[in-house]
Amino acid sequence: MLLVFESQIQEAEKLIEILKKNGADAIFDESKAYGINHISMALYQTTQAFKNKSNFADDFSLEYLIRLSGEKQISKALTFGIKNGFNRIGIIVNEENKEKIIQILGQPVPLGKFDKDFIIEYFEITDIENRIETEKKIFEKIALLNTKY
Repeated sequence: MLLVFESQIQEAEKLIEILKKNGADAIFDESKAYGINHISMALYQTTQAFKNKSNFADDFSLEYLIRLSGEKQISKALTFGIKNGFNRIGIIVNEENKEKIIQILGQPVPLGKFDKDFIIEYFEITDIENRIETEKKIFEKIALLNTKY
């Protein structure tokens, strides 16, 4: 299940630790994801990587950032993580831990407010209004991770 929250964060690393202890499987900056298909593709790829023992990171949440970003280089993948300051926090969590996360972060907000400029620059998108081509380019970058050594 995906939950999205808007929050001003003082200590991102501490919050990530608390969220993980309360059942958050993956924590990311939702504004850097190009919608639900991008989020779902990265989750599928992360799950498959652990299943096939082809994961780059031992931590599921970090592997998710790698898949979401399409980058093995951890410093680049971390640009998709939450930071100090205002964030749109995306959390992947199972149903039984949903309430714990809501108690920590408050009421969820609707997803889908992505940072157009970031997506265009990071994924080298020429026409972000063309959803099919944009998703294709992002998905190719994610899929190519499996071929990189």
